[in-house]
Amino acid sequence: MHKIGMKLLLLSVLMVLSFGRAVEPAFFAPAQDVSLADDAYHYREFADGKHDNRYIEWWYFNFYDTIQDLQGIFAYFVANPEKRPGPSLVQVVGVVYTSQGVVSKVDIYRPEQFTASYEKADVQIEANTIRVIDGGSYRIVGASRDARLKWDLLYISQSAPWYAANRMNVGRFPWEQMSWLIYMPRADVTGQIELDGQVYQIRAPGYHDHNWGEWNFTNALWNWAQYSEPGLALEIGDFIGQPVGVASVDVQGQRNIFTKKEYELTHTRWAYDAINRKQYPIETTFRAENEAIRVALTIRAINTHPLRGRLPFPLPEPIIYEQTAQYTGQLWQKNASGQWQPLMSFSGNGFKEYTAKAR
Repeated sequence: MHKIGMKLLLLSVLMVLSFGRAVEPAFFAPAQDVSLADDAYHYREFADGKHDNRYIEWWYFNFYDTIQDLQGIFAYFVANPEKRPGPSLVQVVGVVYTSQGVVSKVDIYRPEQFTASYEKADVQIEANTIRVIDGGSYRIVGASRDARLKWDLLYISQSAPWYAANRMNVGRFPWEQMSWLIYMPRADVTGQIELDGQVYQIRAPGYHDHNWGEWNFTNALWNWAQYSEPGLALEIGDFIGQPVGVASVDVQGQRNIFTKKEYELTHTRWAYDAINRKQYPIETTFRAENEAIRVALTIRAINTHPLRGRLPFPLPEPIIYEQTAQYTGQLWQKNASGQWQPLMSFSGNGFKEYTAKAR
């Protein structure tokens, strides 16, 4: 959902508000069922001539380099790829956080400059590429059009992929459905970033997920969060004002999934974006419990960068508040007598998103 998230600059192409009822998402379970094709292009699965102009798909990557105080977000994005009818939107997004500030680039390309494979996640938008080396290794390469930002990074998966949702109903129409694949809940990231001519060698943890489907973007606003450390991976995809959402905690390869009925997400502190005239959260608590595990988590934003699109009025436009964040949490598990006992505590840095309507 990238999260959704995207988690990233995700823009809708048209969109009309309507009414309907959301339903609980369908979940995939065993990670071993995820194939290379699951992370590939999915447009033809939805192309039935009914809502093709609402089709949206993106591949999202991040890394968090604590030693250099350098973080990055990259997204390869397409909407309405065959203009059925209306405009298409193809974008490459790069956001890099440094100790001196944030560099953000959102470049728009023509639809014919986009290609993607239905067999694996080989994606090309002009010279910006995702290339699958094998099932656990990807290389992403790209550059902003003004050449301020360039990246060449290798992602090697360190935890098992999982399907967070299969055609989850995320909007007001029954047909507004999103799939969410978390292909690399944790990855080792190596390579380099070039920023304003300065080259940074990267060796840091990272993450990769993938979203696709048909929906009106501003009908499906979300909270998204992602954190990992060796032996632990956590993801949250929560749809604001909707009865759907999913969260997961993977501990030493044992995945625990929570539906929205099993968790509570609360924003406890807010800040004001004077440019966009919106409030956004800077502190969030998360509580979840199922029959096996209990989670208590506090997320505090470190740096916030609002991403906006370039859609002409009156098309609905989202703002995605991309945030680096500090995570502090505890896990409990039930013992043989059914009592909760401490499992582990954790603390570190990750990413989160909050979305709002720009207009």
